[in-house]
Amino acid sequence: MRASVSRFFSTGSTSSAANGLGRYAAGWAYRKCDSCPVTVKATVGLDEHFFRRTRGGFRQFVSMVVDYKNRRLFELVEGRTVAEMEAALGHIEGRDNVRHVVLDMCDPYRKFARRFFPNARLVADKFHVLRLLSPAINRRRRLIDGDRRSAALRRLLLRSGARLEYAERLALNQWLLGHPELRAVYEAKEALHRLYRTRGFLRAGQALTALTDRLAASDIPELQTFRGTLMRWRREILEYFRTGLTNGRTEGFNNKAKLVKKRAYGYRSFRTYRLRLPNAWA
Repeated sequence: MRASVSRFFSTGSTSSAANGLGRYAAGWAYRKCDSCPVTVKATVGLDEHFFRRTRGGFRQFVSMVVDYKNRRLFELVEGRTVAEMEAALGHIEGRDNVRHVVLDMCDPYRKFARRFFPNARLVADKFHVLRLLSPAINRRRRLIDGDRRSAALRRLLLRSGARLEYAERLALNQWLLGHPELRAVYEAKEALHRLYRTRGFLRAGQALTALTDRLAASDIPELQTFRGTLMRWRREILEYFRTGLTNGRTEGFNNKAKLVKKRAYGYRSFRTYRLRLPNAWA
């Protein structure tokens, strides 16, 4: 299989770029053929990014599987559904050795991770949890001051209150007094930031319970949806306080992949994209 892939990419071209891609394609195909056994006590990161738009206007995504211990791209999967992930990663041996899976708050990824890595603890990415209320805050802000993304008010509302200057906090609190519903959403966001400043798993669990109990008394639709999300993802959110793991490493690989795609002005073939990507970290 290794030789056949090399011949495919070198046929009809003697350029150094084609030969280089052929050599790398051979190694990547050989790695998959060898089943890529998972190392002991591994940590895996899952994330997605946009790949291309089809002629029918359908947005196609790809999923990245990152090996945290060895700091490398483990596999690239076409699609993000449970069936697509299982079909593409079914050849991997040693899945029982995976101890932690770090992922965004994506239900298909959680379902896949639970089935595919039976001994792993799932960790919800801190950054994505903290952003849960950002769309609701922006939506209510636009109803008040219009869609001005560069406005200073937007930055103050979305930033953690602990990182604001005293004068900024005072001005923001005075402004929020005239908008009670937006203030309630903002205070819930700040409570979530305080949760992540909590030390210890048990204290974090108590703080999360207190937060969801307070949200239960609110009649604001966004806060009810927010409460339901926190309760569904409670186990994965609290696992962060045991491990301290985030999806930052996987996001870094994602950003590099987007640069590779941008430099090539996009890819039509997923197969070519999959063969080219790991070379960016060689």
